[in-house]
Amino acid sequence: MTRVRLKSPYLDSATGSVRWLRGNLHAHTTISDGSRPPEQVIAAYEQLGYDFLALTDHDALAPVREYQTGTRLTLLPGVEVSARGPHILQLGLEAVQEPAVDRQRVLDFITAQGGLAVLNHPNWQWHFNHFPQELMQALNGAAGIEIYNAVIDRLEGAALATDRWDRLLSQDKWVWGFANDDSHYPTDDGRAWNVAQWDASAPPTVAGILETLRAGRFYASTGVSIEMIRVDGPTLHVVAPDAQCIRFVTRWGVVAQTVEAAQASWTAPDTPDVVESLKYVRVECFGMGSRMAWSQPIAIEYQS
Repeated sequence: MTRVRLKSPYLDSATGSVRWLRGNLHAHTTISDGSRPPEQVIAAYEQLGYDFLALTDHDALAPVREYQTGTRLTLLPGVEVSARGPHILQLGLEAVQEPAVDRQRVLDFITAQGGLAVLNHPNWQWHFNHFPQELMQALNGAAGIEIYNAVIDRLEGAALATDRWDRLLSQDKWVWGFANDDSHYPTDDGRAWNVAQWDASAPPTVAGILETLRAGRFYASTGVSIEMIRVDGPTLHVVAPDAQCIRFVTRWGVVAQTVEAAQASWTAPDTPDVVESLKYVRVECFGMGSRMAWSQPIAIEYQS
């Protein structure tokens, strides 16, 4: 009997009781440096078919309660803590604090009040180091990092930051991977999003969406859909209908398996030393052009 098990954050999406909600957690308005007032940003994402949205102006809170009655989107309160250090998304809190140089104080403020914190665009700027790796490793309380920030495609640096993610995961800093637009202009909309698992029988709520994200029951995408992700003992099954290739990635970014198909399975080796060397597996799905999707990491455990 195999003693290797995969520990997944996902619900069993094969049961039919789960639906997927699409949302952007990083958008700016004229409250800070965005080009459109909040109402226009909300309307744009509603027209794109999104289910939830966070307005995250720089060090300023958009009054989303005022706009909730005018949209079917579930609006999450948010702030991008920007001044005096690397940027951090604050989600779920209707409060603004004075940004502290000590970014641990920022995270402590967010987590103490039940909010969700995400470290932003690590590979932004000409030095590809907006959020230093050593600082991300040292900070405690962040739910995740932006593994893809779409606006960086038109700025200095790199939008993709899975390299930074694998370094954190491989050194036991367990954080989720988020993909966001960081929208400032209409051309920034609908380029990267998060897709959260949700009880098909229940209406979305702010608290529920935050808890789903906190638990890692979502995937990140720039255009590929993951229809099913399921664990069966030591085996991970993935179905992504519009994917052309699926990769299973383990510790330090090692690609353990590549399958050129829209569905694939991977089984963890049944030896304790191999499990220790792998630690986790995550899925990358490649579609047409540059479209991708990323699962959250799934822990590999050995029961002695």
